[in-house]
Amino acid sequence: MASAQTPETELSGDDIDILEFERVHWGAFPNKESAVRERFGLSLARYYQRLYALCHTEAAVRYDAVLVRSCLEAAQSRKMGQGG
Repeated sequence: MASAQTPETELSGDDIDILEFERVHWGAFPNKESAVRERFGLSLARYYQRLYALCHTEAAVRYDAVLVRSCLEAAQSRKMGQGG
């Protein structure tokens, strides 16, 4: 029996775009900020806020568990480096 998908457990097209963008452009690279602004209309800080919030959803884990884990580990590492 398939599990029911609700809006809270599904990824939107924007969610998938963010995950795919991060998979292709993992980590820091030259001009990432301008690429994010051009592609999503977001500041780099807002992009990372959306990405990290997305990575805390079951839908994102089901979509790409390895990418989600890598993103969350990177976020935790940055937080620890800032004394958080």
